[in-house]
Amino acid sequence: MRVLSVSATVSRSLTSLFNYVCRCTPGISTLLVFALIAFGHDSFCFLALTVFVHVSVVAYTFRSCYGIYVTCKGMLSTADKFSVPHIIPRASSPLSSPSRASSRHGGRSAASDANNSADDLSGSSDASSDTDDHDIESSVSSYDEPNGDVYYSDTPIHAIFVPNYKEDLDTLRETLGMLASHPMARSSYEIYLAMEEAEKDAELKAGTLISEFSPLFRYMSFTVHPGDLPGEARGKSSNLAWATRIASRRYYSLLQTNVVFTAMDADTHLLATYFQTITDHCVRHGPDTFTMFIPPIVFDRNAHNIAPIVRCADMLWSAAGISMLYKSSQIVIPTSVYSITLPLARQVDFWDAGPGAIGEDLHMYLKCFFRTRGNIKTVAVYSPASHSNVEHADMTPNMNIGRRWILSSQARFKQAKRHWWGMVDSGYGIRQTIALFAGRNDPAESFECMQDDGHFNEKDEELSLGLREKSSSASIAYASAGVSPTPPPQSMAKIPWKRVVILIHRLYEAHFLPVHYFVDVLACSFLPMFVTVPPTSMLATLLVYTNHLRKAAAIGVLVQMAMYERLHSIALKIRVRAIQNALSSPYSHISPDSKAFSGYSEIVRKSLRRVEISPRGTWINFLDYILFPIAGTVFGAVPAFTAQVSQFWGTSFVYEVSSKPIRSQ
Repeated sequence: MRVLSVSATVSRSLTSLFNYVCRCTPGISTLLVFALIAFGHDSFCFLALTVFVHVSVVAYTFRSCYGIYVTCKGMLSTADKFSVPHIIPRASSPLSSPSRASSRHGGRSAASDANNSADDLSGSSDASSDTDDHDIESSVSSYDEPNGDVYYSDTPIHAIFVPNYKEDLDTLRETLGMLASHPMARSSYEIYLAMEEAEKDAELKAGTLISEFSPLFRYMSFTVHPGDLPGEARGKSSNLAWATRIASRRYYSLLQTNVVFTAMDADTHLLATYFQTITDHCVRHGPDTFTMFIPPIVFDRNAHNIAPIVRCADMLWSAAGISMLYKSSQIVIPTSVYSITLPLARQVDFWDAGPGAIGEDLHMYLKCFFRTRGNIKTVAVYSPASHSNVEHADMTPNMNIGRRWILSSQARFKQAKRHWWGMVDSGYGIRQTIALFAGRNDPAESFECMQDDGHFNEKDEELSLGLREKSSSASIAYASAGVSPTPPPQSMAKIPWKRVVILIHRLYEAHFLPVHYFVDVLACSFLPMFVTVPPTSMLATLLVYTNHLRKAAAIGVLVQMAMYERLHSIALKIRVRAIQNALSSPYSHISPDSKAFSGYSEIVRKSLRRVEISPRGTWINFLDYILFPIAGTVFGAVPAFTAQVSQFWGTSFVYEVSSKPIRSQ
């Protein structure tokens, strides 16, 4: 027994040491780079590392240019494709909601083209308005089109989660107003306001928004995330972990699996084409178990109000995500906004809530990637997700421009520190890769039809409207529906090791390369001042060629920024056209016979009229082109290095929510 006790203690110690080393790998790698520069600058290792770092930067810049080019074409094609009705379900079988928020009226949904024409997209749903949830079984029938395409009669339900904490009420109204203006909002959108218990009057805020917007959606509710759950880290991921688990109960009760979960920020403006593209994909391809849908993000709302260096940093951030949005890309990591199928969410046991999940979007992608043994499918959705640049909470409209620029730069640096703290995901990726290689990744280890670990307390059941379970056991409900709770067979497919290698390289680009490149550039620039470099040495040749590579990288970034101008312009025009169509077209989500029709439609119109746009001018472009090296250093290398050093001491991080622009009535 004594031997076993000692063995267990040693095993735990080795495991803790291994986890610590994995977590600190970015920082350890930077220390090794410093050591090479100081003691081995003329060694082959330093020469090889320098060439690798410079080539990686050049390759990234030109890959991002290609990604922007493809995204521009994709956005134009998507906007044109859905300017007229595209998906015509033969029969609809909507599921009614148990709450008053989802009481249905007869009506039709319409999509407007550039000339504001409207056509019918869905038939009347009166027949199912009073159907009890227990009596509904989802059935999918298909029929062939003359062109060979197969269409399914059932379109997916879009469960849209809006996590927020101390967000301005008008910011949320704009977000919900954009969603409510979509043709499918009334028939397919189920909105979940993911509130935080730590926010005073969170329930009152949610109730206000539900009273204003609930008739405009298929269903609307809210959850309240407790602030004192053990082992959790404050942030978007823990909020989503709570909200999605609570909401998933509704779909067990309704025996509904054809659901897509969408995670977004409180200020994200998504266009109808985003959900239309996902619906089109699901209708054409049937149930896609392991699918994640990813759009490009564009900062096109308040860029004129913030410091040019902040605008430039966000432009580079946006381009980093877009650099993977091309068809042949093996790895596509989401940025802020993405959607996953409900079966995939269940397969991976939803979102994580611990300190390692602070970079929620990347962490969720990695979790899905490894839990599916690398077989996750990503679909690029070429519909721009509009975002606001971060603003300081003390900024006011009447503040002088210099003070605004200083405050917005401070706010962006805080946001950058939070972003770079997400490099703990590199350690997570390394551990999971080793486990995958060792055959320890069990695809079924996290798959549970219904997990209720006691975190869903009675208080939240009372606050979450209409989300109480309709059956005592989800497994019994699924058995009666003939739905198997076992993991899909794709999880047993062969591991695509090429994708694993590419993923590791993407993690290197994200969490190692900015600091390595910064340190390496300084070394190449200042080494000749401190050491003698013989003209015929390998080091001298290296310094010459790396200088050319840095010039190529700079040219690549300038080309990328020039191409981003076109992407920004296209995204802005598409969004403005969508808003104009919503304001000018007949509002068809509520029956005109409804007494509340004019009132609810006016709420949406009022929200849309206040939406800001931020076109780019010539002088703005010029400043951005000059400031990109400074922006990359201040909001890239510096906070990244700070995070690498901090993670030697622990994983705790004080999460601060980024302030968004506050709209006046």
